[in-house]
Amino acid sequence: MADGTPRSEFVAEQLADRLYIIDARNRIERQILLDWIHATSVDPGGEGAPMWVSLAIADDDHALDLDALKARLAGDPARTVVPLRVAWRIPGFERDRALKFRHLIFGDPRRPGPLRARFILWRDRRRAQILVGEAATQTELKARYLAQTGGGDGCEEGSSEFAGFVARQAGLALDVAERGIRGSRYKVPRFVADSLRTNPKFRAALADLAGQLGRPVADLYREARPLMKEVISTPSALFLDLRARLDRMMFGGYAPEMEVDAAELAKLRSVLREHPTAILFTHKTYIDGATPSRLAYENDLPMLHSFGGANLDFAIMGQFFRRSGMIFIRRSFQDQPVYKLVLRHYIAWLLAKRFPLSWAFEGTRSRLGKLMPPKYGLMKYVLDAAHATGTQGVHFVPFVTSFDLIRDVEEYAAEQTGRTKKPESLAWFIGYMKSLKEPSGRIRLDIGDPVVIPEAPAPDDRRALERIAFAVAVEANRVTPLTVTSVMCLILLGTAPRGVTEAEMIATIARITAWARERGIRLSRELEGGDAAALAATLDTLVEGGLLTRFEAGSETVYSIDPAKHPMASYYRNIIAHHFLDRAMIELALFELRDADSKDSTAAFWTRIDRLRDLFKFEFFYPPRGEHLAALEAELERIDPAWAKRLASGDRGVAQLIRRCQPMVGHAILLPFAEAYSVVADILARARPGDPVDEKMLLDAALIEGRQAWLLRRISSEASIGKLLFANALSQMRHMGLAETATPDGLRARRALLVELRGLANVMESMRLATLALADRLPGSGE
Repeated sequence: MADGTPRSEFVAEQLADRLYIIDARNRIERQILLDWIHATSVDPGGEGAPMWVSLAIADDDHALDLDALKARLAGDPARTVVPLRVAWRIPGFERDRALKFRHLIFGDPRRPGPLRARFILWRDRRRAQILVGEAATQTELKARYLAQTGGGDGCEEGSSEFAGFVARQAGLALDVAERGIRGSRYKVPRFVADSLRTNPKFRAALADLAGQLGRPVADLYREARPLMKEVISTPSALFLDLRARLDRMMFGGYAPEMEVDAAELAKLRSVLREHPTAILFTHKTYIDGATPSRLAYENDLPMLHSFGGANLDFAIMGQFFRRSGMIFIRRSFQDQPVYKLVLRHYIAWLLAKRFPLSWAFEGTRSRLGKLMPPKYGLMKYVLDAAHATGTQGVHFVPFVTSFDLIRDVEEYAAEQTGRTKKPESLAWFIGYMKSLKEPSGRIRLDIGDPVVIPEAPAPDDRRALERIAFAVAVEANRVTPLTVTSVMCLILLGTAPRGVTEAEMIATIARITAWARERGIRLSRELEGGDAAALAATLDTLVEGGLLTRFEAGSETVYSIDPAKHPMASYYRNIIAHHFLDRAMIELALFELRDADSKDSTAAFWTRIDRLRDLFKFEFFYPPRGEHLAALEAELERIDPAWAKRLASGDRGVAQLIRRCQPMVGHAILLPFAEAYSVVADILARARPGDPVDEKMLLDAALIEGRQAWLLRRISSEASIGKLLFANALSQMRHMGLAETATPDGLRARRALLVELRGLANVMESMRLATLALADRLPGSGE
C-alpha cells in the first residue's frame, strides 16, 4: 500500500481495531489524511469511527508531543497501527530534479507550507498522494521495541519511551513508502539521536564509561546530548539535490556522462544494500571526492556520508555540508572519552542501517600521481566502531576516478619544484572554479572488489589495520586503468627530448595496449575499443589544455612535451607506473647484466631485482616477496617462454631477452626516482665528518641542487625535481643508515650509493637510446 491506493474499504469493525498515526506537518495535510480515512470507511461518523493521532514526524528537528499517542496506545494490544503521510508530487521537478533558486527561498516543493499546499490543491488535487506505511499490531511493536532497545523505560501503559519508538517506527515505515516513489537516493537517516540513546549497547557502554570515570551515568547522558548534535549529520532531500547540482557544476568542463562499467555498478548496488560499506576513493584533485556522491545520486544509490574536519563546520557552509551528509570530526579527541564513544556508536549505527560512508583513504591529495601511503585515522575509527558494537562483514570498496586532464596538476608541479604556491583564497577559489569550465575530456570511474572484514580487529592491533589498508591500496592500484593521457605521457617522457611522429605514436600505443590486454590491465574506452575518432578527440583536448605540443608544419605530425611541462606530465605517467613496475625492474636488471661481466647471470639477475625492490621500497606497494617473485617470473614467461634457459646462457641470452622487451618502459618508469635519489645522495656525500642531517635544510638544498643538476644535464628532466621525491630519498637513506651524523665510514657508504644511483641513471639512458634506435622500425613509421 505504499502508493496510497486502498485495496478495499474498511468495515466499521476493522476501523475500531486500527490506530492511524497521521504524519502531518500542518492542518492542510491533516485534513487531507482524515478525509482519506473517512472516505475509505463504510460507516463514516458511526460508532466505529476510526481512531487517529496527528504527529509531525517528518519534521524531526523538534521533540514530538507524545501525550495523545500514549493515551491511544493504552488500548487493545491487538490493535493495528497504520501510518499515513501526504507525498506532494512535483512532476517536472521529480523527473529532472531541476532545483531552482526559488526553491532555496521558498523551500522544498516536496514539503510545502500551508499556503503553498492550498495553492497546489487548487491547481491539481492529484498532486497530494496518500502514502500508507507498513502496518503492525501493538503487540508486534512491543516485541520489536524490546528486541531493539532492551526495554528502556518499559512498555507499560503511558511509557514515553515506547510511544516515541512507535512514532519513529511509523516515520521509518513512511520513509520506505516514500522512497518507493522518489528513489533510494533520498534514503536519509532519521531519529539517530533517539535511536542511539535507547540502544542497549550504547547504554551499556555509557554505563561502563561512567564506572571508569567515577561519574554518574546521568551526567554522561547530559554531556552526550550536545555531542550528538555536533557529530550527527542531518541530510535532507533538498540539500541532496543542491549538492548534486554543485557536483555537476564542478564537472562542467568534462563530458556530461561519467564512464562506469554497468556490471561493477550493479555489484556496488548489491553491496550497499546487503552489507555495511565504506567507499574509499583515491585522491588526485580537489573534486574527485564528489565523484562517488555524484555516482550514487545519478544512479539512485543510497546517499554517502563523507567526513570533514570540524574546522569546516562554520556558518552557511557548515550547515550546507551537514545537511548534505557530511560528518564533522574534531581534529583531536584522545582525552574526550564521551565524544569518542558517541562518534564510535554513531558510525556503527550508520553501518548497521546500511548508510554507506566515504572518504579519501590516502588522507590528502597525491602530489606525484602515485597512490599515497594510506592514512589510518578514519579507517581505525570505523573498525573500532565495528569492533566495539560487534558489527561484522564491513566492506571497504576501493574507488578510482580517472580524468583526462586534472586542473590541479599545475599547482602540484609548482609545489614540488619549489615554486611559490598560490595561497588558497576567495580569488583563488573563483579562479579554480572558472578553470573547471575549460574543456577537460572525460571522467572514468572504476570500482574495485570489496576488501571484506568478517570481524573487526581489536583497537590495538596495528598490524591488522595496516594489512587492511594495504589490501585496499593494492586493489585500488589493480583497477586503475591506462588512459590516453597517462599512456601518452609515458611514451613521450620515455623518448624526451625527442618527440614522436603520429605513426610512431599510434604504433606504440597499439603495442602498449596489447601488452596491457594480455596482462588483464584495464584500459580506457578509447584504448580498449581502438576508436580512432575518440583518440583524436582526447589528443585535441590534451593539446588545447597545454599538456602536449603538436607540430604540424612539417611532412609529419609530431607530438612532444615541452620540458617545462615534464613535472606535470610525470604526474599522469606516475598514475599508471605501478602497472609497469615489474617490467621496468626486469628491463633494468637485464641492461645491468648486459654491461657486466657475470659468470652466473641467473643469480646476478635476481640479486639486482632484490636490490631494485629494496632501493625503491618507499615509492611503490610491493606484494610479499614470494608473490612478487612469482609475478616477475610470470612476466618473464610472457616476454620469452625460454627465459630461464636464455638467462642461464649468459651474455648472448641476455641480449636476446632484451630484444624481446619491446616496447621498453623501464627508463620511463624508474629514471626520475634514481635521479632524485642521486641529488640527495650527492648532498649527503659532500658533508664533513660530524655534520648532522637537518631534514628541512636538506630538502631545501635538494631543490636548489636539483635545479643545478638539471641545468648541467646531470639529471634528464625537471620531473626528477620534487619535494616528495627528495623526502622519499631521505627516508630510504635513513632506512639504509646513511642519514645519521656523518662519519668517515658513513661518508664512504654515501659516496658508494651515489655511484650506484648515477650508474643506474646511465644504464637507463642507454635504455632510452636503445628505444629511440628502434623507432624507425616500428610498424607504420615512415610509411
